[in-house]
Amino acid sequence: MSGAARATLLAAVIANVLGWVLPAFDEQRGFEAFVFALSPLWDYRHFQNEGLGLLAFIVSSALTNVLFIALAAVLAFGPPRRAKPVLWAAAAATLLNLYWPILLDADRVRLEAGFFIWVSSFVLLALSAFLVARPRPR
Repeated sequence: MSGAARATLLAAVIANVLGWVLPAFDEQRGFEAFVFALSPLWDYRHFQNEGLGLLAFIVSSALTNVLFIALAAVLAFGPPRRAKPVLWAAAAATLLNLYWPILLDADRVRLEAGFFIWVSSFVLLALSAFLVARPRPR
């Protein structure tokens, strides 16, 4: 892994951690938003009036955090040939998580810095994977 790819991966991890501890939505820290997003799995009655598509999105968005950890580990410790799948998965997770401002509509103003830093961590992870996957000049 090149120095630029390593530095970008480190920035992605730092941004992801910051996204967990900074306010993400209406003074709610990232880890609190994560617990809320997974709560339909154990407290479905509270979400019964919500559509299945919305619940699938909320839970899927929360699970991108697990995906981030797995992808960062694969990129850091796996063979370079795995960089392209990491790139595509990180890009897909970015797009999925960027749906929150659309979903929230008028409430998007309640999104705070932690949310945007958290989403940027997926962009940085994808960039790091791109830097590993790109062909080397000969």
